[in-house]
Amino acid sequence: MERKKILFAADLDNTLIFSRRHRRPGDICVEYLDGAEQGFTTPEAWQDLLHAVSAAVTLLPVTTRSIAQYERIRWPDGARPAYAVTTNGGILLDRGVPDPDWLTVSLRLTIPYRPEFVRLSAELPKYPWCLRQKMVDGLYLFAVCPEGQPMEPIKALLQPRTSLTVESSGRKLYFFPPVFHKGAAVSQLRQRFQSSYLIAAGDSPLDLPMLSQADLALVPTQDLARRLPGINVQICPVSEPFPNFVLRSVLSFAARHA
Repeated sequence: MERKKILFAADLDNTLIFSRRHRRPGDICVEYLDGAEQGFTTPEAWQDLLHAVSAAVTLLPVTTRSIAQYERIRWPDGARPAYAVTTNGGILLDRGVPDPDWLTVSLRLTIPYRPEFVRLSAELPKYPWCLRQKMVDGLYLFAVCPEGQPMEPIKALLQPRTSLTVESSGRKLYFFPPVFHKGAAVSQLRQRFQSSYLIAAGDSPLDLPMLSQADLALVPTQDLARRLPGINVQICPVSEPFPNFVLRSVLSFAARHA
């Protein structure tokens, strides 16, 4: 494996790619679900910048997506990452195949929390705000809430009642084993890749564990930046698409630290 000085840990949804509701004129589709267009990004990010970034640093997607959801992404030829972290840190894909040792450890770490998953799976449908729920790769649980549903009161209600970590992003309420988060995965892989520097990009509180470790953290809003005291943070200008800003910032950092 080629050793590069910089590890770039990149969230996917609303960071490098985004849904139809955030699509702008000229954006391109990079993900399909049952033949329908699902995920988009800018042509500049996908067709130009991503190739340059892949050549300069070790690009590591780090996502809450399941394996199946990750595999829907159509990476440009020559820019598909060799490694990716899915399931919020629970699975490491090595050229599309789950790393067996990583997965074995993850499954073992979930054992103490399996009764909680069973209990919550039975309890959540009783709440009017739970439209549906799903276990992801056997490692965490999420519930989908109605559009506009305030999430903080739900988190405040449920967190004291479970040993799982309760987080939210968009319309989803997540229940994670505390041992699984993006920061733990990135920390392990930074050592494995022997990287001198870490750049991290993300848009939500789920990304804070990895953003807080970064030599450079790239975020879309001041609100998220405030939650990273003492970290070198750059905030995306409102005039620039976040994927373009992220990839340009990575290239600028790499040029300074080559």
